[in-house]
Amino acid sequence: MKPAWGQIITAGALGAGLTLAAVRGGIVRPRYHWNSAQVQAHLLTQLEAKLKLSPEQRTQIAVILDAKRQKIDALRAELRPKFDAVRTSTSADIRQLLTPQQQPAFDALEADWEARKARWRERREGRDGK
Repeated sequence: MKPAWGQIITAGALGAGLTLAAVRGGIVRPRYHWNSAQVQAHLLTQLEAKLKLSPEQRTQIAVILDAKRQKIDALRAELRPKFDAVRTSTSADIRQLLTPQQQPAFDALEADWEARKARWRERREGRDGK
């Protein structure tokens, strides 16, 4: 059965339009890469709005969230090298299975992944102020 391109294009346009309307209408939010401070601020705003927090409660919750955020950030920093070690060993195991002709392409893929990761970290650190 041949695809009906007109119907596919119409369905795609309709889906894109509905998604845009949902984002603009506040029904869904676009995905952003928030840093931990932005997530904390958003959570505090949501708690304040939904729970009708008093100013004192808001201040106390902000202190709690800040302390926990610092612990989570420290945990991430502690675990990152362990994750990186697993990724490195995984890549080495995969590379050993590849032919000499496949290895340069795999190396290029890895270099691209590393560059993307570095750019993401630079953007994140720029937003975190670290």
